[in-house]
Amino acid sequence: MEFLVVGLNHRTAPVEVRELLSLNKEQLPDALTAMNGHGVGGVILSTCNRSEFYTLDVPEDGADWVKRFLVERFRISLLDVDRYLYVYRGYECIHHLFRVSSSLDSMILGEEQIIGQVRDAYEAATTAGTAQGPLAQLFQQSLRVGRRVRRETGISRNALSVSRACVEMAKSVLGDLSSRRVLVVGAGEAGELAAEVLSLSGVTDITVTNRTFHRAKELAASLSAQAIPFDGMPKALRESDIVIGCTGSPGYVLPADLIGDTMAVRPDRPLLLIDIAVPRDIDPEAAQVRNVFLNDVDDLESATQASREKKAKEAEWAEELATDEAQQFRQWCLDLEALPTVLELRNRADHVRSLELNKTVRKLNGKLDEEALESLDAMTRAIVNKLLHDPTMFLKERKGPEELKVAREIFRLSEEGPQSPD
Repeated sequence: MEFLVVGLNHRTAPVEVRELLSLNKEQLPDALTAMNGHGVGGVILSTCNRSEFYTLDVPEDGADWVKRFLVERFRISLLDVDRYLYVYRGYECIHHLFRVSSSLDSMILGEEQIIGQVRDAYEAATTAGTAQGPLAQLFQQSLRVGRRVRRETGISRNALSVSRACVEMAKSVLGDLSSRRVLVVGAGEAGELAAEVLSLSGVTDITVTNRTFHRAKELAASLSAQAIPFDGMPKALRESDIVIGCTGSPGYVLPADLIGDTMAVRPDRPLLLIDIAVPRDIDPEAAQVRNVFLNDVDDLESATQASREKKAKEAEWAEELATDEAQQFRQWCLDLEALPTVLELRNRADHVRSLELNKTVRKLNGKLDEEALESLDAMTRAIVNKLLHDPTMFLKERKGPEELKVAREIFRLSEEGPQSPD
């Protein structure tokens, strides 16, 4: 048994590639079922910065099975994404997931959202029945590790989120935001966080729009902001200085021609567009419109560099914790895999010992008293234990399944239990 992950993230793939493999919460159950139908049931972790597909390796190359699923599910050519994908097996997969849950693999070091996203991914797979046994243990442990890293290090202290980082970016471009008019497109978790940070930053003129209008009204009411229906967006655009896109819609909600029409009536007033959605909300062609300044989620990394540098020591400590936990979990897996073979080997050896001891006792025909018989029994047990010590340790520390197979062949172990010697 080997854990396997096939994925891509903000370090290996630009946003235009990541959005090809992105899934929202509503799409996840069907995708998990489809993945299971390809013989690679597991867990899918899809965020704005990563799409990762976890499973247990199959006898053939499990990575190829996952890739075939990606081609069919997302209707893409493997040539378009293959060079951006990473494949981790065994310990590397364990270590990678523990780093992900600890936010060490995030664009924003220490961000709080990822551990909730890992939990949601695991719960979705549990509901779909695709995360069981060792895979369930892996994700449960990854959540424990993520919580431990946050509890024992300062990595999450004053941490940014993607939404907070986009507001910091707006400040770096425009300076004081208190007099700016801001339009937040999307009232989900990212939109809510962005609106809250804007309000805390002194922005008083915030407008929220969302396809589901009542959700926009709920968010606006909590912040003393204004809510407008989705079809009122063109007018709101003309009055805005900053637009933050964060809907999670499958296609552009702000096409380039809409931005062009907006700027045609306000050509000398700059418009800052910040797109933190994956798939993207804003057509990248909008950047070609005069006086429009467009940033997407990949542009946020530079805005978070200072925070990363300040937390270098905490990050080193967190890396050590994640590595130590990954090594311990890997050893636990090895022990668990080797246990049936070790038990069978010891049972077979004890079976042979008992047969030979009984033969010897019968031949002596009552010449040994009870104390001598106990001593003989203890001596034979000690011999067996000493002989099996090194093979047992070897099997527990093995590097792959081949050693278990060879051991079973050498000692003639079978599922039927111990056999009598010839």
